[in-house]
Amino acid sequence: MKFPALSHSLTGVLVPVSALRSAQSVGVGEFADLPLLADFCAATGMSVIQVLPVNDTGAESSPYSALSAFALHPLYLRLQDLPEISGLESAVADLRTRTEGSRTEGSRTEGSSRLDYPGVRAAKLDILRDAFARRREQIAALPELKSWITANAWIKPYAVFCHQKQRNEDRSWKQWESLRDIDLPTIEREWKKGLKDGSTLFYAWVQFRLEEQLRAAARELDTRGIALKGDLPILMNEDSADAWAHRDIFDPAVRAGAPPDMFSELGQNWDFPVYNWQRLGEQDYDWWKRRLVQADKFYHAFRIDHVLGFFRIWAVPAVHFSGILGHFAPAHHLSVARLNEAGFDAGRIRWLAEPHIPGDWIRGAFGPAADEITAGFFQRIGNEDLFLFAPEVTGERAIASSDRSEEEKETLLGWYRDRALLQLDDNTYAVAWRNRECTRFASLGENERAAFATLAKSATVASESIWAEQGRQLLAFMNETTGMLACAEDLGVIPDCVPETLEALGILGLRVPRWGRPGIPDNQPVTEYPALTVCAPSVHDTSTLRQWWEDELTPEKRTEVLKSLAIPEKLGPTYSEETAWRMIAAMLKTTSRICMFQIQDLFATDPQFRLPVAADERVNTPGTWNQVNWTYRMPRPLEELVARTDTVSRLNALVSERSKRSTS
Repeated sequence: MKFPALSHSLTGVLVPVSALRSAQSVGVGEFADLPLLADFCAATGMSVIQVLPVNDTGAESSPYSALSAFALHPLYLRLQDLPEISGLESAVADLRTRTEGSRTEGSRTEGSSRLDYPGVRAAKLDILRDAFARRREQIAALPELKSWITANAWIKPYAVFCHQKQRNEDRSWKQWESLRDIDLPTIEREWKKGLKDGSTLFYAWVQFRLEEQLRAAARELDTRGIALKGDLPILMNEDSADAWAHRDIFDPAVRAGAPPDMFSELGQNWDFPVYNWQRLGEQDYDWWKRRLVQADKFYHAFRIDHVLGFFRIWAVPAVHFSGILGHFAPAHHLSVARLNEAGFDAGRIRWLAEPHIPGDWIRGAFGPAADEITAGFFQRIGNEDLFLFAPEVTGERAIASSDRSEEEKETLLGWYRDRALLQLDDNTYAVAWRNRECTRFASLGENERAAFATLAKSATVASESIWAEQGRQLLAFMNETTGMLACAEDLGVIPDCVPETLEALGILGLRVPRWGRPGIPDNQPVTEYPALTVCAPSVHDTSTLRQWWEDELTPEKRTEVLKSLAIPEKLGPTYSEETAWRMIAAMLKTTSRICMFQIQDLFATDPQFRLPVAADERVNTPGTWNQVNWTYRMPRPLEELVARTDTVSRLNALVSERSKRSTS
């Protein structure tokens, strides 16, 4: 879908579909709720709705852990709107009563505060299976469904995958008893078998109806002048229909992650497979282009998640579970010949690439268990009291899966990670992220350390051109495949080629006011942002403005924030409704072409919609696994939000003033 011309400054709202609530939604926000949100946007002058990914994630509640790059999540289907739901209306009504937990207080309706993801998913699927069983012959005969299947080739591997996953009690495909290894003829055979018994047809029918409802919602937004912005995660869950059926476009030897930083001492391993870009290129990026065309059915714009990954990815060998032993890919790495030229012979290379553990370390750390530990994990170097890890200790996972105590394993892992070079193959090495912290690096002479630093710097400089070339190539086809407006999530420590490439391609970058950028301090005035950006005062992975203000900022930092936002008066530590209005007004002065507010940041202005505790409004806390992440829901229905005339009119005045600003 074509995004409207960026002829003036735009304002929008960011919300997970799951967080919406209406008089008709059942336990979770649904696609059919989006037009109600569009009514609110139209009344306030906002013109963009941004949603988080809406792909099917199966048992995983995170929208960034998809079972399919194409399939939509059954959670978002409005059951009572299905033609096949006749006879099950009472089941839908009962489910709504159970899951919404609504109660009336005076003229206000208040619902349960959190999404019960597993409960709502299971209950909706049960009703859908019941409806399908009752109308199976009628569904199978639908000509429009047959046409849709023909036009959507991805449905066959997805349906077969989902059926097999159900048969295998939701286990990963790597643990299935059969069909772990797959090819297109086998998928076709299983698909046809499922058409006869209904097992694959069920998933096709559900996806057909989901697409029907989302496209209808998108059309309604279009008529209201509201653009819908989607979110395309760069990576796929390994336990997905795509990684199962398209093994050739993924590299199973490595996982994507992030290097160590101030927030993560060991870096991150997201455990998502890395793309085989060479193979994808040989196919003219067909899989990615089909993914974009699918998104174009619904969205005017899309967010490119982790755009840095299109330039380079932090690749972690699959034998590890942390990110510290990863390396950038693609990149310019060091050949043995280059290391030799710099004065590092085979012995010196091995010294820096393989942990050398003195015997007294082992005896001192493990005492009476030293001999047992040595026999299980190490091999002696000749007759020296010096040891290397044994070949069967292939990585962190091998140590973690051993039967030693947690304390013993932590010691072994610390030694295993002690490297200045990482061997990639027989002839190539990468410089370890924390190479200078390697205990053996400290033993090098001054000249050797200087030579190593020169090698590391030259590798980084040479890598820049590799990253720039890959980024230009990949983002160019993404930007040209459809008419959607591309917006990039370009946060973190980024090489210079990233903003240069985005600007050259007309792709909007992202600015989060609380975070600085390389060479730019925190709290840079929002009035100095580049025009070709999206300003987002908070995002799904951060606290809301309210929680940031109350729980994370010191008094000194609050003063700095007020100065950067040109707010002259002093605001107290409590984030009152009036403080929220002052912050919103200041953020709307941003020179970014688009300003996107999390819906909770707007709710902070209204006592009817803000929750008592600010922390309860956060969507996700990265790096944590709990029952709270991804379960936020707005406390009252959208129908009441539209009726909040004071809030609507005040927000409209601010947004309308911003929209008068030309971006030409």
